[in-house]
Amino acid sequence: MRILCSACSQVVPTGTLGRCPACRGILQPDYPADVVRQLTGIEPGAGIDRYRALLPVSTELPTLGEGDTPLVASRRIGSALGLDHVYFKVEGCNPSGAFKDRGGVLVAALALEAGSTGVLTASSGNAAAAIAAYSAAAGLNCLIMLEPGSPPMKLRQALATGAQVLPVEGVFARGPDAIGDLILDVAARLNYYPAFVWAPVNPYILEGIKTISYEIAARLPGSPDVIVCPVGGGDLLTAQWRGYLELQRARAIDKLPRMIAVQSVSAPPLLKAFQAGADRVETLPQANSTISGINVPFSGDHALAVVRQSNGAVAGVSDEAVLAMQRRIGLQEGIWVEPASAAPIAALPQLLDRGDIRPDERIVCIMSGAGFKDTHLAEAEAATVGRRPPVSFDAAAIVAQVESNQIAN
Repeated sequence: MRILCSACSQVVPTGTLGRCPACRGILQPDYPADVVRQLTGIEPGAGIDRYRALLPVSTELPTLGEGDTPLVASRRIGSALGLDHVYFKVEGCNPSGAFKDRGGVLVAALALEAGSTGVLTASSGNAAAAIAAYSAAAGLNCLIMLEPGSPPMKLRQALATGAQVLPVEGVFARGPDAIGDLILDVAARLNYYPAFVWAPVNPYILEGIKTISYEIAARLPGSPDVIVCPVGGGDLLTAQWRGYLELQRARAIDKLPRMIAVQSVSAPPLLKAFQAGADRVETLPQANSTISGINVPFSGDHALAVVRQSNGAVAGVSDEAVLAMQRRIGLQEGIWVEPASAAPIAALPQLLDRGDIRPDERIVCIMSGAGFKDTHLAEAEAATVGRRPPVSFDAAAIVAQVESNQIAN
C-alpha cells in the first residue's frame, strides 16, 4: 500500500494526515493489483475486517458487527414514481445506527496502531456516536466536540459509551480548514488520534466507508447503474466511488455507476458549485437546514470530482420534501430512517424529470442512518398515545376503537 495524492500523485509516508504537502490535494491509499484482485473472492458478511487487505491497517479491527447491511428492493415508492428497480441500502442497521460505524471501527484500529491514548473528533451526531462506541470497544478515551443543537439521541449515544462531550461554539461555522487545524492541534496536545470524518483532515477513514460498494456489488450482483446519496462533507459519496474503482480494477464489475449527490437547498455548497460549473466548492457563510446529518456549509472538492468523473449529478431538495418522504418511507416501505436518509428518495422525481435517471435502471439509494437518530417523526403521536385512557379488555371494544380511528384518519 502507498499513500499518494489524488491530485498530483506524489507519494507521502504512511500515516500522513491532512492534505498533500506539495499541492494541498487530498491523500488516499493505493493498493497493489494483486491485493485488489482479492475482492473477487471475499464473501459479504458482518464485520468489515474481512476486507482488511484493502484497508490501511495491519491489526485486527475491534468489530461490533458493522457492515453487511440490508439491500432492500423498494416495495411501493419506486413503482409509484415510475421506476422499475429501486433499492435501499439500509445503513441504519449498523451497531450504532449509521454508516459512520464503518469509519469508527477503522478509527479505533488506526488509533491503536499509532499508539494514541484516545480519539478526538468533531461531529453533528452520527460520527460522535460511532467513534465513541468503537473507542469504548478498543479501550480508548474519546473526546467529541459537538455542534450545539445536535439531536439529543445522538448525544445520548456518545455519552452512553463513555465519551467526553464538549459543545464547541461554531465548530463547523469557521470552515473546514479551521476545524481541521483545531482538531490536529488538540489531538497532538493530548496524544489523541484525530478522527474527523472528512478526507482533507484524515484521508484513511473513507477506506472503511468504501466497503458499502463491495456489499452492493455482491448483493445485486454486479454494479448498479446509479447511486443516489445524501451529501454533507462528501465522504460517503467519495468513499463509495473509491470502492467501485477498486471493484472495476478487480474485474468484479464491468461498469461504473453514476454518482448522484443530494443536498438540502438550505445547505447546498456542492449543489452551488455543480450548477456554476466551478472547479472548487466554496464554503457558505452558513447552513440553515433542519436536516442535521447534511447541514454543513462545506463539501469537499473530492465529492465534486466524483460527480464529474462518474458523469453524475447533484440535486437539491427542500427540508419539507425530505421530512414528508421520511414519513412516506415509514408508511410505505416499513423502514424508519433519519431525515438525511430520506433525501435521496425525495430527489428521485426531479432526477427522473431531468433525465438524470431512467425508469429501467438499477438505482440504489443510500439510507445513511436509522430513525431513532432524529426522533421528531411521530414524537407527538407517541406522547399522545401514552396519555390516552386504555381500552377495555374486550374484543368488541377493541374493534370499535380501531374502526373509529380508521374513520378519523
